[in-house]
Amino acid sequence: MTIDPSNALVHNDFNLRPGTLRQQTAVSQQIRQRDQFMTNPALAYIHSLAATDTTGGQANARYTIERFSRFLLGSTFDRIDWIMVLTTPTLIEKAIAAFLIHRAKTKAKMKGLFYDPQRSLKNLHINPLKKALLIVGDYFYQQRQISLSQYHDWQYAIETFSIQNQTTTLEQGWLPPLIIEQNLAIEFTSQAKIMLEAFSCFCIRPCIERMDWYSVLYAPVLQTSMQSFLSSRLTMKSSDRKQDYAPATADNLLRMLRGVAYHAWLSESISIETLQRIKAIKLPRGSRQSSGRYLSYSDVDQISALTLAQSNKIKALRDNAIFWLMYESGLRRAEVIGLDVNDIDLYLCKIRVMGKGNKERYVPFSKSSDLYAAIEKWLIVRSRHPQQISSFFCGVNRYQQLTSQRLTTQTLNDLCKQIYQLGFSRQISPHDFRHSVATNLLRSGYDLLLVSKFMGHSSITTTQRYDRRTDDELQGVTPGR
Repeated sequence: MTIDPSNALVHNDFNLRPGTLRQQTAVSQQIRQRDQFMTNPALAYIHSLAATDTTGGQANARYTIERFSRFLLGSTFDRIDWIMVLTTPTLIEKAIAAFLIHRAKTKAKMKGLFYDPQRSLKNLHINPLKKALLIVGDYFYQQRQISLSQYHDWQYAIETFSIQNQTTTLEQGWLPPLIIEQNLAIEFTSQAKIMLEAFSCFCIRPCIERMDWYSVLYAPVLQTSMQSFLSSRLTMKSSDRKQDYAPATADNLLRMLRGVAYHAWLSESISIETLQRIKAIKLPRGSRQSSGRYLSYSDVDQISALTLAQSNKIKALRDNAIFWLMYESGLRRAEVIGLDVNDIDLYLCKIRVMGKGNKERYVPFSKSSDLYAAIEKWLIVRSRHPQQISSFFCGVNRYQQLTSQRLTTQTLNDLCKQIYQLGFSRQISPHDFRHSVATNLLRSGYDLLLVSKFMGHSSITTTQRYDRRTDDELQGVTPGR
């Protein structure tokens, strides 16, 4: 007997035992996911990055392609059936709860963490969403499309909403979208608009999923759409000169849309000729100076002194180790927080790093370095913790006690902001440390290929962009006789 491979998952349902509801749900999700990948090349492309890139790469691709899709489709909240939702206050409570839970699960997945309802539902920025929903209710009341009592019920449901004790069975895409766009004339703050758009995408599915990709995947259409999208993203200044979009922005978008076209070709939905024409698309190129700011050893000495002067001495030792690690090893933010205790070898003076694309590398450091001294002091503190903590850098509470919580990339951003508040001369970012490492190595005479390997770059072109010598050393280089 022959079985059609496309229906293999369906025909294998007889293998499930009675009562295995979880298995049946998992299989149905796999079937639905498989169907989405066959019909939606954008989702197939994003999912393919799981094997070749970090979850950060997946998040960036989804964010970029979602913005491009939204530009072509228009605002998602204009396709919500607000009248139906406004006249059912209990429904909006379930929808908000389901949206927040979905958002928390997505954030946990992208950070490589397990979803914990007790901890994951914090800091989800619910107030901007509440404010936006109240504005929506007021708009439809002013338009006399809902009654005063319905408006008051809506206000009460939004203002008294709490995620605690909320149970919901609503899933993403639970609400059918309107066929005709409404074009609501409502003014929102930028944050409220972002949250309302995210909530609307949860209700009627994201733009990536609603997009008819095969109507776009033609070279002339795609090129025109990209140029229009990139032009729309420009921030206009009070100047007569025409602005251009950043070359890196254009390159990233073009690379991702080529990936979408490639997966459409893999599913035999477009021809190889169409794919080649899309690959032949060229956008105006150029270059920009690197945004990274160079930090000298004296700068980092000052950062270290400000850090160690904190009243929370345990946190000070941890933060000091983080800063020296970023400055002398050049690790990315995700690589710093992803380190485990077993990844640091003080005897051999090397760090095992799992970088982008699931690529493993070993970064050496000197026994006489500031990094060695900072790590050694932090390890002494960690050894006093009664519980076994796998992450090398863990949380420290206000009582100077270690917690089992792994740090996030936002933690490193906050540490850099805190240094400026403590008195450092300028604002810095975690990536400035990485730029500085590359510059220091190149300034010391190491060749570009060796520095690229140390930094974990897949191309020396990327390493060249990290080189800050051009700005620093061209000063004083003047033509003369």
